[in-house]
Amino acid sequence: MNTMPITTARQGFLDLPEAIQDEPLFVTKHGRPVMTLVSIDQFEGMLETIEILSDQVFAKRLLTGMEQARTGKTVSLETAAARLGL
Repeated sequence: MNTMPITTARQGFLDLPEAIQDEPLFVTKHGRPVMTLVSIDQFEGMLETIEILSDQVFAKRLLTGMEQARTGKTVSLETAAARLGL
């Protein structure tokens, strides 16, 4: 977890975009987190994830598929392609 005091963040404001490319940056004030900075790519990914998981039908299908994969209830690529007519 990357953390930075708010004073340091303010002094190095122009360097922050590089600091958040790979992972979020937690900015602290008096030793306590007060905000999180994320790159635009990370933010857009989070919004997309929220949108997908907000679709209850899709979320249920996703969880079902994950459970099927976990328990070995899978089909080969060739079988899936044939079923889909590809």
